[in-house]
Amino acid sequence: MSNSNLNAASIRIMCPNLTCRKVLAVPQSCRGKTVRCRSCGTNIRVPGPVVEAPKNAADQKPGTAAA
Repeated sequence: MSNSNLNAASIRIMCPNLTCRKVLAVPQSCRGKTVRCRSCGTNIRVPGPVVEAPKNAADQKPGTAAA
């Protein structure tokens, strides 16, 4: 794998297949989608975009449930 595939616009994930464990570089556009490992053919779900918690959630009193 060349370094041109490992740029800032890609996500690096590891194949969950215990006999493979290859590191895959997938584009950001694949977030939330399923990709296939080129080495072993295992389908891998790419994690979705990171969502930050709302800032007002920290203002709630401990022990109170949100409605």
